[in-house]
Amino acid sequence: MSFTTDVKKEIINRGIGVGGAGGQAAKKAALSAFISTSGIMGIKDGEANFFIVSETENVAEFFMQLFTETFGFDLSITNATMDRMSGRDKLLLQCSTSEQKSVLNTLGFLKRSGEFRNGLSNALIKEDSQKIAYIQGAFLGGGSCILPNENGKTSYHLEIVFSDKKTARDFCDLLSELELLVKLTERKETHVVYIKSKEMISDFLALIGAEHALKRFSVFLDKRDEANHYNRTLNCMAGNADKAAKAAIKQVMAIETLQHTGALAELGEELQQLATARMAHKGMSMQELADYLKVSKSCLNHRMRRLLEEAEKQTNNNEK
Repeated sequence: MSFTTDVKKEIINRGIGVGGAGGQAAKKAALSAFISTSGIMGIKDGEANFFIVSETENVAEFFMQLFTETFGFDLSITNATMDRMSGRDKLLLQCSTSEQKSVLNTLGFLKRSGEFRNGLSNALIKEDSQKIAYIQGAFLGGGSCILPNENGKTSYHLEIVFSDKKTARDFCDLLSELELLVKLTERKETHVVYIKSKEMISDFLALIGAEHALKRFSVFLDKRDEANHYNRTLNCMAGNADKAAKAAIKQVMAIETLQHTGALAELGEELQQLATARMAHKGMSMQELADYLKVSKSCLNHRMRRLLEEAEKQTNNNEK
C-alpha cells in the first residue's frame, strides 16, 4: 500500500465535520475543496453545472456520503471508464440538474450574479476547523505524498493539484497562514501546490490529523537518516583507509631509498627500529605502529617525518 493511500485512508477513517453546526460547515469546506481538485465545472444550456471525476473508489464513496449528509440527496455514478494511463477505473459523479446551481452556490463557487467565482471563498474557511477540513478535502481529491524510492522517486514530495490557478494561489495562502511553506507550479493545464521539505511534510500530516501516517513517516525518516549516517561513516572510513595506504606506501619507498643508499645504517637506533617495524608491518596504521613500538602517535609521527626528510635528502643528492 502506497503512503498516499495510507494518508487518505486515515482521513476517511477519522471523518470530517463529525456532529454539530460547525461540523456541517467543515463538511461544506471539504466538499468545496474536493470539487476544486476533482471536479469539472462549466456552463451548460445557460446554467452552471459540475461533475466529479474520481479514480479512487473509497474516496468517491466517502464524498458521496458526505454530500448526502450535507445536502440531503445523493450524487449518482453516471459513468465508469478505465484510464489507459493509470489502469484504474474513473468514476463520474453527478447530482441532478435542478440542484447543481444550488450546490455550487452553497460551496462558494458562484457569485450573486450566478457567474463562477475566481478562487477560494473566504466564507468557507472562517474557522480553523473549516480550514483543516478544506485541506483534508483537497488532499483527498487531488493530493499525493511520495517517499524516496517509492515509485522510483528519489526525494520527498507532497502535492495537491488544482484546475484553477487562483484557487491554487489562495490555497497556498491558506497553508502559509497555518505556517506551512509551499510552492506553486504549472503542469500542463493544472496548477500544483507542492512541498519537498520533509519537515514541512511532517507538519502537514500533523495538521490534517494523519497521526498513524505521521508515525510511519517519522520511522521512515529515522531509518533513512540512520542509513545515510552509516553510508557517510563507511565513505569516511574508506577515504581514511585510502589516505593511510598511500602514506604507508610513501613511507616504505622512503625506507627502501635509505636502505639502498646505505644511509639508514647511519641513523639513530630509534629511526632504524621504526624503519624495521614499518617494513615488517606495511599494512599497519600509524596508531597501530605506535602501539606496536610502545610510543605515542605524535612521537611516531615525528620520527617518521625525520625518515622521510632523510630519504628526500638522499634522493636530491643522487640527482645532483
